[in-house]
Amino acid sequence: MDAGLRRELAEKARGGARLSREDGAALYGSGDLAWLGGLAHEARTRRHGDRGYFAAAADADSVETVSYGEGAAEQVIDALLEVRDRQDAGAGLLAVAPLADGRVTGAEALKAFAVARLLLDNVPHVRAAWTAYGTQTAQLALQHGADDFAPAPGAADTLPADELVELIQDAGLRPVERDARYAVVREHEAPDPERREAPQPMRF
Repeated sequence: MDAGLRRELAEKARGGARLSREDGAALYGSGDLAWLGGLAHEARTRRHGDRGYFAAAADADSVETVSYGEGAAEQVIDALLEVRDRQDAGAGLLAVAPLADGRVTGAEALKAFAVARLLLDNVPHVRAAWTAYGTQTAQLALQHGADDFAPAPGAADTLPADELVELIQDAGLRPVERDARYAVVREHEAPDPERREAPQPMRF
């Protein structure tokens, strides 16, 4: 990606302009995950501040899954834009959960979260499904555009609430327990910068 396009995309994303299909394809094709993840993290921070939402049990209502991994990048972009169009038409989605179709690298997973957050300007939440990725990758997703740390839609797995709180704090966010409609149930303390451990960087 040349410097001019990179600057243009960053300006559009930071200015809140709606990104086009071509923009999404360019972002998805970027080899600079740190830059892409940073843009997505800025977008999630503008929307949610330092909150990292969690629910101990799965809740499939108003959550859309988007698959990636097996098809071409264009298919992923088209799937995300189809979700955005349906949301514009009144779908009422509360969250989108990117889920890998087959085996993917850590970089591919984090890229999917970042692009989902940047393209889906009308969907409030992007879910990092720890049941699908494991807790470490889901923690890293919270730094690449995701704001919701919960099971995948339909998954029966649970973790104790205190463990979820610690995982979100270790990712640098303030844990917020929510209900199925994303109404706040309880807000927890922000992480203590003197004691928290950041999730370990992923080896790509």
